[in-house]
Amino acid sequence: MRCRCLKVGTSEAERIRRKLLGMDLLDLDVRVRSKGGSILLPLNDIEIPYLSDMGEVVTEEMEPVNRPPRSYKDLLDIPSDLHKLLPSSHDIIGDVCILKLHRELEPYIGEIGNALLEAKRNIRVVALDKGVEGEFRIRNIEVIAGDPNLETTHVENNLRFKLDPSLVYFSPRLATERARVAGMVSGGRVLDMFAGVGPFSLNCSRHGKPDEVIGIDLNPDCIEYFQNNIKLNSASDNVSAYLGDANEASIGMGPFDLIIMNLPHGSMEFLPTAYQIMDEGRIHLYSIVEMTDVRSMIASILSSSDGYEKKLDISGMREVHNYSATRSMMVFDIIVKRDPLSI
Repeated sequence: MRCRCLKVGTSEAERIRRKLLGMDLLDLDVRVRSKGGSILLPLNDIEIPYLSDMGEVVTEEMEPVNRPPRSYKDLLDIPSDLHKLLPSSHDIIGDVCILKLHRELEPYIGEIGNALLEAKRNIRVVALDKGVEGEFRIRNIEVIAGDPNLETTHVENNLRFKLDPSLVYFSPRLATERARVAGMVSGGRVLDMFAGVGPFSLNCSRHGKPDEVIGIDLNPDCIEYFQNNIKLNSASDNVSAYLGDANEASIGMGPFDLIIMNLPHGSMEFLPTAYQIMDEGRIHLYSIVEMTDVRSMIASILSSSDGYEKKLDISGMREVHNYSATRSMMVFDIIVKRDPLSI
């Protein structure tokens, strides 16, 4: 592209560049370049004042600055009343971007997908999340832009996880939580009751100090990826993956010192099994909870061990992330001890 420039000496270039910047005369969308021992400073296409005291105004072939847009929204040409419906957040798993869209935006899904690909250079494919469904609680995903192959490798806490988000459920939003739990592991045996592709299990192995980690999942695709990820992260010495229902497969595997129960829509149903395979230890239980029902959730947890000769205490709880306007995913850290009255 050709544009007007101020040709100045090398020794004066930085001082004059700053002066032009302060006068709002420097074109920031064009690259500064050198030519024959001089520096060419691109000028805005506005009325230029008398500049001969600073250098020579010339017209030269210049290179534009290719800046990525600040937001994918800047690239979209859609009705202005729909801009407020565009999502501000999305999940990025490896190089796959997954987002949910308001129904009124459906006619523009192709444009939105392509805008995200252009704005985010680290993604290869954009997919629409149509909701979690089925026995394995997997996202119904539709590719709306980019490569239709959804298999990717996600990096988290110096670990690599190979997966296909259309076959297995994986949430990148739990990276901090997985690191927190892993940092609390110091020896003993760990059971990951709903292991998926192994993110909790492998974080515990890499960033904790367990003697053994066992992960169970009912989804065969999860276990296939989990076993691959064990090898990918050189964790075969102390991590094992098993296919099966956690209520049945875990019986006879105990006792465990730590049990991770990341099944937000049904973990409470598995607490009786957890009590059977744990003498004493800690449980991290994840559940989607109405924020007005947190107290009743605590009461349900504390009363859940009745008949199992266990004494419970909740050492902590925290919001992992919000789930809807009124509900959040919560984690409850449960201390399990033998009931001294039963001994």
